[in-house]
Amino acid sequence: MKELYIRGVSGSLYVSLILGSVFFNQLLFTLIILVFSVFAMIEFQRLVKHKSYMPAALIILLVYNFYQSKINTPELLIPLLSVFMAHIFLVYWLFSNKTMQFGYLTRTLLTLFYLGLGCFFIIAIAGNDDPFQSNNSLLFFALIWTNNSFAYLVGKRIGKNPLFKRISPNKSWEGFFGGIFFCIITGFLFQRFHPEYGLVFCLIMALFTGILASLGDLIQSKFKRLAKVKDSGSLIPGHGGFFDRMDSAIFVAPWFYLILNFKEYVS
Repeated sequence: MKELYIRGVSGSLYVSLILGSVFFNQLLFTLIILVFSVFAMIEFQRLVKHKSYMPAALIILLVYNFYQSKINTPELLIPLLSVFMAHIFLVYWLFSNKTMQFGYLTRTLLTLFYLGLGCFFIIAIAGNDDPFQSNNSLLFFALIWTNNSFAYLVGKRIGKNPLFKRISPNKSWEGFFGGIFFCIITGFLFQRFHPEYGLVFCLIMALFTGILASLGDLIQSKFKRLAKVKDSGSLIPGHGGFFDRMDSAIFVAPWFYLILNFKEYVS
């Protein structure tokens, strides 16, 4: 009970900061996500025993140009391809039993493409146009948080069948499907209040978010298992570090951005 209380209080503060900035203005939202992202990159580099300031500097520069130069989706094709290649590599690594040694360059590129660009696309989801497209971010975070919360609660309550015992023995198939189920309900409810998004689109986003969020969580768990630590950090009581809290969002964001913009281009 004490663990749930601590987790709830710290999680509520984290959520309040993000939601408050989403409803306030784009600059505050961007700054908060950037600060959280830098902490997440530092924690990731600690897990893989690496230190480089270049990825954080490049992401800050990319965010600045995203707004200053009004970079749009066509100009982000190379960053999207880069992050997707990193995801393919990480998914292969997740399911592989082979031991991989990450060199300095690989660890730098993973920090940049997997962590840095993942964080950048969390920001890019809201666009760089006036007005700030806060509803895109609201849908994104609502789906992520619903999936993660109910995957945890359902798994803790009725979870019996391990999802990926070798990597994360506490995660269960019951929690996985519970998260997706409530994620789909959230997508349905969101569309009721925002009919301009379309029901099919919201349900597709909910399904993809549930699946990809679990993948992102498992990949982060493998990094922690190899580093032999329970959490990536300790800055968020009950949740660990910022990388622990953002792992799903970091992995989902580029795909969410792609589907969101594909819908806008074909509609």
